[in-house]
Amino acid sequence: MISPVMYMLDKEIALKVADIVSRKYYEEMLAFYKEALVLSRSHAVRRDAKKLLGLQLDLAKAETNLWKVLREGRAKAKELHSKASLTPQDQTDLEGTERHIFIHEQLIRISRTICDGIAWRCLKYNRTFINSAARGFAAGDIDITNRDLQSEFEWAYRIMERRGGIVIINDLTHFLRVGDLTEIYDDSVFIHEIKKYGKEVKNMFTQKPEEGKELSQQVKRLLELQRIGLLNEAIIDGQPVKTKHINVRLTSNIGKVKHLIRRSEQDLIASGDIESFITVEVTNFEAIGRERHVDLEQLKSLTTPKSQGFTLVHSNWDSYFSDERGNFLRGMPPYSVFPFDNRDCMKLMSGQLLLKTITDINGFKSALRRRGWEIEDATEADVDKELIGFEKAKGSMFTKKVPLYGKTPDEVGLFTVVRGPFHLPMSTMIYGRLTMEYMTFESLLRILEEMYRIASIRQAAEAYFPRFVNEALLWN
Repeated sequence: MISPVMYMLDKEIALKVADIVSRKYYEEMLAFYKEALVLSRSHAVRRDAKKLLGLQLDLAKAETNLWKVLREGRAKAKELHSKASLTPQDQTDLEGTERHIFIHEQLIRISRTICDGIAWRCLKYNRTFINSAARGFAAGDIDITNRDLQSEFEWAYRIMERRGGIVIINDLTHFLRVGDLTEIYDDSVFIHEIKKYGKEVKNMFTQKPEEGKELSQQVKRLLELQRIGLLNEAIIDGQPVKTKHINVRLTSNIGKVKHLIRRSEQDLIASGDIESFITVEVTNFEAIGRERHVDLEQLKSLTTPKSQGFTLVHSNWDSYFSDERGNFLRGMPPYSVFPFDNRDCMKLMSGQLLLKTITDINGFKSALRRRGWEIEDATEADVDKELIGFEKAKGSMFTKKVPLYGKTPDEVGLFTVVRGPFHLPMSTMIYGRLTMEYMTFESLLRILEEMYRIASIRQAAEAYFPRFVNEALLWN
């Protein structure tokens, strides 16, 4: 299995999120994106190529305005930071400017999350393709007056009119980071790079190796992703890594999470166990904003930590992570496709709901042991090696200068699940489904048993992208 790196939101950014979610300006700015989210999830729109392209155009226009304000705010903040000392008014202006910068950054993130949802639905939640397409750094500014972007929309319209396919403008998404356009049909997908203001189109049909001519690395990556789109198979370390259909029907704890969200509307903070070793806690900032004289710290003291031992905490606020290269949380679906109602999805995307999962790792291990699995803990040296490997690769592993899987650091995982010669690291790809997608523990056990059965027949280790029986039915 190929394991994406999972990031955790640091305390400084979490405090910024908590600050903006109750701001009236932020709430007012969210109105357009609430409507866009509802449209994107509507059954009347989700497979209509023309309406989806029109929605992307509306989002691009809105994002253009956000980037304009963002550039102005960053320039003002830079000017204030350059001063040798700040007056009280300067300090107030700086704090207000930085808050507005953060708000506009989050609105852009929400916009791209909506477009990610369009892509995930149209690609039928095919993680082999989507996770491969995500192996690039983020797009920069969106400017609808830019001739390059206009040519992409023009080509998208031509493709839609002539061939009938759904076309995604890649720069409006987080996940589609290879090529400029992704053209989608029920049984196929094509990637296009638009050059010279639309006068040149690079794709599998126009870019064929010629004797004495070397294809650029950017084109090689495009053709590499195209191959994955056609064959559902990547080449990693020179070996084919295929998509394997796993005969397991997944079940979900989403119903329990929905119940906690509803409780939080009255209790403000609600918590409960979704597994014996997993607690979910919901903090409803929208409900808190309606209340007066709420002591948030007192409320939080009413919630009981799951364990005093080793715990792992994930939340929807982790999706706010972004670094200077545009790395983001690649390891999980966007909240725009989660099977909550439109209102709750928007609250999760905006941060008005803080949905936190607290995993008791020792309890997790005990639950596995009770079901016949042995556990091997990772050593400190193993973890250090993994961190060093990631630090060395993070600046270049998603660059256009290397193949899609040219640099893939090994992930040790939380621990390794063992039965006889069968060893499986508990990577973020696996435990993330428990802690951030709310898959049931029973589903994990069925997956482990099936993987063990497959390995026993093969009598050898095998890397593959798993695809489960009902995976597409779990999402909106």
